[in-house]
Amino acid sequence: MSHNNRVFNTEAYIMKMLLATAWAVILTFSTSSRADLYLELGFENGGDELIGTNTGEEISAGGGLKFAGGIQNPLNDEGTASLRLAVGYLFDNINADNGEADIDTLTFDVTYLMNSGPHSFGVGPTIHLAPEYTDNVAGFPPLRVEFDDAIGLVLQYGYHPVPGFEIGFRFSDIDYENNGDSLDASSFGVFISNGF
Repeated sequence: MSHNNRVFNTEAYIMKMLLATAWAVILTFSTSSRADLYLELGFENGGDELIGTNTGEEISAGGGLKFAGGIQNPLNDEGTASLRLAVGYLFDNINADNGEADIDTLTFDVTYLMNSGPHSFGVGPTIHLAPEYTDNVAGFPPLRVEFDDAIGLVLQYGYHPVPGFEIGFRFSDIDYENNGDSLDASSFGVFISNGF
């Protein structure tokens, strides 16, 4: 697969960040007063490899470390269903003797959760805004690829060993596209959160 270099559009990126922030604020203030703050730390792995080193390090589309925050709103009095809205930042990078590379994207997850005792099962859409890959490797021209915004599906399972703490597994099915080329950015991840 080949990528065409694209000029990074700073104004478009800033506009997306402002729209994302406005969307999160609107959602926060328009939801029920029962909504609770949601915070998450996760690690995603999988997707097509973008670059690797001879020591086994690699960057894959859709993989990396993820920080997310948002709200979780119970949908009934029994607590058997809830809606989670989260804004996140997913990124990965590697540094080697002859160069460096990184990928990052802003994420939005809307997850419908079904809760049963200490278990929760979730499904919903995920949006990755402006996924961008860059590398600067000795002997090659610097590369910057900004992928189109992408929409995918998330399936997850969470276990709550104690109230207010969640350990979970997540599968994301999503593709990144750029000038007609497509990359599999699907991933399998683990996360911890202050799930309810």
